[in-house]
Amino acid sequence: MYLTIRDILHLFQNHSVKLIAGSGGLENPVSSVNIMDAPDIWNWVKPGDLILTTGYAVKDDPFLQEQLICKLAAAGCAGIGIKTKRFLPDIPENVRLAADKHKLPVLELPLTMSLAEIMNPVISTIAARHSYLLHRSNEIHKTLTKEAIHGGGLNSIIACLGRLTQCPVGCYDINGRPLSHWLPENLPGAKAGTLSHLEAIVGSPAVHNKSLQKALAQTKGPHTSTLVIDGHDFTVSAFAIMSSNEFFGHIVIIQPNGVFREINGIALEHACTVAALDFLKQKAVSESRRLHSRDLLEHILFGDIGNQITADLIAASKLANSRYFQCLAVAVDEAETVNIPVVMTLLYKTIQQAVAALYPLSLVSELAGKLVVLLASGTSLETELIYEKLTAALEETHKRTSVSVGFGSTATSVETVRRSYKDALTCLELGRLTKGPGKITNLSEIASYYILANSADAGVLDQVCGSAIARLEKADDNHHSELLKTLEKYLECDKNLTQTAAELFIHRNTLANRLEKITDITGFALDHHEQAFNLRLALRLKKLAKLNRIKTTNTNR
Repeated sequence: MYLTIRDILHLFQNHSVKLIAGSGGLENPVSSVNIMDAPDIWNWVKPGDLILTTGYAVKDDPFLQEQLICKLAAAGCAGIGIKTKRFLPDIPENVRLAADKHKLPVLELPLTMSLAEIMNPVISTIAARHSYLLHRSNEIHKTLTKEAIHGGGLNSIIACLGRLTQCPVGCYDINGRPLSHWLPENLPGAKAGTLSHLEAIVGSPAVHNKSLQKALAQTKGPHTSTLVIDGHDFTVSAFAIMSSNEFFGHIVIIQPNGVFREINGIALEHACTVAALDFLKQKAVSESRRLHSRDLLEHILFGDIGNQITADLIAASKLANSRYFQCLAVAVDEAETVNIPVVMTLLYKTIQQAVAALYPLSLVSELAGKLVVLLASGTSLETELIYEKLTAALEETHKRTSVSVGFGSTATSVETVRRSYKDALTCLELGRLTKGPGKITNLSEIASYYILANSADAGVLDQVCGSAIARLEKADDNHHSELLKTLEKYLECDKNLTQTAAELFIHRNTLANRLEKITDITGFALDHHEQAFNLRLALRLKKLAKLNRIKTTNTNR
């Protein structure tokens, strides 16, 4: 609600104060008034100053007159008022030209008014407007703080800001995703469809709108840009939600041009402060829940399940209302470019939101470098639904790094959750081995590997098929062929020639020739069901042996 040169002309419209030059600066804000008593006053001028003078110091020096205008404009001066008919008969031509060039308003002051008669009303008006802004600022702060104290959360804060400004408001997280928005019922002078366009903007990710994306790119300071919708100009103002250099996102208001913006800017800044407090509160609550989930999971998975303390903890938790349980193990696949702690933090938030939306009784915590999810429900657990939800939730994470997930078996009591946890870890490890990193694996996909890994008699497969596999490996080494890989893919594709050729990117005839060589080298008839099945199991056992060697190597480092 700053005072402008245009406002000053209106203030003295009955006292013959005229604009002589510099009309391009009519909207220059005036923050204070200064009287010129020296020709080099530009050394003391502050931005927003309105300079009043009789022109005595420069009356005989055209060069100094022009220099004065140039220097004042460079210093951010709002304008200059010159009293004529005493030392200067009128405003010199060189002053007018310089003022127009630099868009510095030059006002002609009447001889009948003293400079004090000009200065005092301007200062009084500035003070009155500052007083009003301070009063409104306090009212806005109280209103927004009241919303936060009543526990309405972010949606309530955004709606309150919208009602105060009567402008469309949007709140975005650090990635530009919308968290909340509010729109007025109508915008004066705007077309019927304009509000729909504005809603699409504040309710969509910032990446879908260049102006909004540009506004949010300024993470630490306020930013303003222009937006045109249906022929109407709008001003997009963005302010960062921060606390002690911790960045939570942005709040944006979209104002029709011509709407008084300064008080809206004050309201926006207050809203960001209150929103930061709400984010900090939510962060503290989330951290408390996270610690509680970790302690409870540690008691269930590693503690004495029959201990009275553990029993009391379970009875007092939300798990007491659950009848079905299932553990998931989630891990970030290591890479040189991956910051594991940062990714794990983002991953925790992503999975926590996805799981809570389906099964609110569940627990999520970080244990031993992995995220452990204990799904819990009072009715039933739909594995396919969980799979779909996790796949969608991890889609954004997979753009940054690879994440693997293992699904454990379903348990019907807290006492049997440990088996589900063990199964989840096994699925995680064997899924990485058999399917590669970045996949979701359940027991049905690795059951045979699971049996082989836990069977004392699995070594008999090596006696039956080991020498044949060794001959294939030797042939591959000698001739740089891929016979062992071909055999493995052929068996995994259930001996389907077309599918195997497609996955190996070779012609069916090439595949047929390779299979003949494999039969000749191994002595196994691949069309014999039992022999092919034994080879398939033996190759899986070989994969498990490779996994154990990798584990041993990592342990010895």
